[in-house]
Amino acid sequence: MPYTLVVLIASTALAALFAGIAMLSLNQHDIRLELQLEAQAVSLQSIYEASMDELEHEARALAYTMASDPEIANILGEADHVLRGRADADDVRAVQLRAALTAKLDRQWQDLNRMFDLRQLQFLLTPDLRSFLRFHARERYGDSLIDIRPMLRSIQSDLIPRSGFEIGRTFAGIRGGAAIIRRHTDGSPPMIDAQRSSEQGEYVGTLEVGIGVDGLLRRLSEKLDIGIAVLLNSERVTSSMWSVYQPSPPPDRGTCCFLLSASRPEASGWLAASLIGRGKPKAESWLQAWEGKRFQLIRFPLIDFLGKQDPRSPQAGTILIWRDAAPTLAAHRAARSDTVRNALVGYAVVQLIVLLLLNLSRREWKRQLDLQTAAVTRLSRQNALLLNTAGEGIYGVGPDGVTSFINPAALAMLGYSAEHAVGRNQHHLFHHHHADGSPYPDASCPIFQTLRDGKRRSCEDTFIRADGTFFPVALTVSPIHDGDQRGGAVVVFRDISELKEKREALLQLATTDPLTGASNRRQFLERLDDELARLKRKGGAVTLLMADLDHFKHVNDTYGHAAGDAVLKHFVEIVSDTLRKTDAIGRLGGEEFAIVLPGDGIEGARELAERLRERIKTSPSIFENKPIQISVSIGIASLSARDPSAEAALKRADEALYSAKKAGRDRVTVHTPEPSESSPPTPVTSP
Repeated sequence: MPYTLVVLIASTALAALFAGIAMLSLNQHDIRLELQLEAQAVSLQSIYEASMDELEHEARALAYTMASDPEIANILGEADHVLRGRADADDVRAVQLRAALTAKLDRQWQDLNRMFDLRQLQFLLTPDLRSFLRFHARERYGDSLIDIRPMLRSIQSDLIPRSGFEIGRTFAGIRGGAAIIRRHTDGSPPMIDAQRSSEQGEYVGTLEVGIGVDGLLRRLSEKLDIGIAVLLNSERVTSSMWSVYQPSPPPDRGTCCFLLSASRPEASGWLAASLIGRGKPKAESWLQAWEGKRFQLIRFPLIDFLGKQDPRSPQAGTILIWRDAAPTLAAHRAARSDTVRNALVGYAVVQLIVLLLLNLSRREWKRQLDLQTAAVTRLSRQNALLLNTAGEGIYGVGPDGVTSFINPAALAMLGYSAEHAVGRNQHHLFHHHHADGSPYPDASCPIFQTLRDGKRRSCEDTFIRADGTFFPVALTVSPIHDGDQRGGAVVVFRDISELKEKREALLQLATTDPLTGASNRRQFLERLDDELARLKRKGGAVTLLMADLDHFKHVNDTYGHAAGDAVLKHFVEIVSDTLRKTDAIGRLGGEEFAIVLPGDGIEGARELAERLRERIKTSPSIFENKPIQISVSIGIASLSARDPSAEAALKRADEALYSAKKAGRDRVTVHTPEPSESSPPTPVTSP
């Protein structure tokens, strides 16, 4: 075969080979760009949803905290009594109560408006959810919201606090609500309708707060350098909202969407240019050219309160997130150019080698291979840079759960080196136990569940650092599909230790008496129910003490309420110092306290009560360098496995306390069961 023909065939084959390699590399760049954009979309959606969950939790906690204020409950209770079944326009007492509530919360309303972007705060009366006071529109009251506010109806039905995104008549945003329960210091509820009473007191109304989304959008936009907007479906928006918000572009009920809020101006421009249509029921991402720039747009459904209760309800709207895609696209174009240039240079070099050195040795061929490997390595480094700059922890696993890559943010949170983490089963390395030390089987791991069924998951979990300490995380697991096969999963997580601490602080606030530090009435009754259930299951003994400070009103009248507060705190300090870790004290109201003693019978409880009574009597409270002498009366009763509820034991202890008061105070009385229910308790110990 002529040499020229051999060279021609070799050159043609070489050109085809390099062209194929270049096309394959370019296709890989395109696929890598799509995966990068998809990962960015998943990450931003996860961050938004987690931030929205935190805001909903804040709204719910804020509503519950304010609703727990006894003074607010008393005002609403009296308003409910005054206005039940009639209008309040000309009722002088209703005007006075509304003024009292306004005066109490006016300063707090201003502070909350500044701190939480609080837009709405209103109080509603039972049973028709009639508005008693709107802080954001104080001239409007008396209208019923029961037919238009599903969240308020849900709270009224079971008295459980709730929060979520809702679209109202003039406001759309995060709403939180809680039932207002009026407590009764004498231990017995008033004569009311059974549907409006509970174990804790009388249900007198509902408190609702509304938080705007503007602040959240602004914070996310500044922190992540993105634009973000909330779009509502036009048919879900009332005419009042169109007129109040006056969105841009101008109101047109025929448009697809209502722009509720946006952190940057591009969204309104896209709506005006009809570049944004109605959102789909699932997340989507695409590139959009606008005013000489290229943006990545990410859109996913907005799930409101109704949508969370019933997934079949119409979609409320969508969340639109956009970011400048120029750096990503520029890097993509540069990588493609490098690939084409490398292919051309490689072809030219190899062609020259073929023409000049057909008999080149194996060593020379290896050198050329090393050159190509270096080019591929440079491309790999460019891809790794994109992963390493992410702020969240990101790692990938294969179908067998073995870590294939992990970014620096994840390594920093976990305390491992890349050499230690890559190639290891991630679950066995830092996910093998629960926070309580119990084993964490593979079958329960959300990462392995996604590897099995290919479904995306978001949840809170616990990871283990290299030093053995645990820390809570919010994680999202997204499957990786390779055609029809599942090729593994990508995990995005962040440390939520600070969020957990805030939740625990709110729980402490909700279960503790703020003055004395003792358990509040609700928390103590729950503890008493637990002890009764344990007694019925396992037997044993549980004793209950009811304690009431003698002549406490005289202390308040003589020394002032500040001195009375000091006396109450002094009493709880002495009791806490006397009790065991397994015992518990709760403030039921005013100067009345209850103490539960698990494992103690009547004799042991009586001995402790006598010690406590004597110590209170001999340890005056010191207020402003003045001693205040106090004494305490104590009633004792045992919990019985035959008790239908803990209230029965509370009643017996209260009867014993009454006997101690009647017998002269400053004494301990034990309730002794008698053949007749009418027989009074027998005083067995006195000072």
